[in-house]
Amino acid sequence: MLSIAGSILVVLLVLFGISGTQTIWAQEFSNVSRMEQSLENMSSQMEEVVERLTMMNDRFGALKQVQEITVYLFVIVFMMGLAFVIFGFYIGQEHKLSLFTKRLYLVSFLVLVIPVTIIIIRYMANTILSGGINDPILPVAFILLIPVVTSYILMIVKYRHEAPRSQ
Repeated sequence: MLSIAGSILVVLLVLFGISGTQTIWAQEFSNVSRMEQSLENMSSQMEEVVERLTMMNDRFGALKQVQEITVYLFVIVFMMGLAFVIFGFYIGQEHKLSLFTKRLYLVSFLVLVIPVTIIIIRYMANTILSGGINDPILPVAFILLIPVVTSYILMIVKYRHEAPRSQ
């Protein structure tokens, strides 16, 4: 490519002489400077696009975290509500229930409460270990531990209260 450009340059020198080549060189230099300006403009535009994409990526990351937390909170509230409904049915009808049905109520209650406990404790442990003590959801997780612990206490008290009766 350079040899072709060099041979074209020699032909131009011969045809136009030195004074003609000065105008050609001036045009070429102006073309090069215009191309440099165009490349600088494109570079600055690309930097702006990269900044916008980075900002959008950060926003999408935050949105993903909010969605995960929303799903966790929905699951926790739904499962705890269902667990307390089952516990209420159990307490309301315990005198009519057979031993199998009582155990079925207790198992279904624990099947709902144990995953909630695991979700909450896992979130709290991950947040604290990753240094996110200022995470605004962490106090919510601690507050959600109150009904979970209460449900365990209710079951233990109910079981202990029922144990002397069955003997």
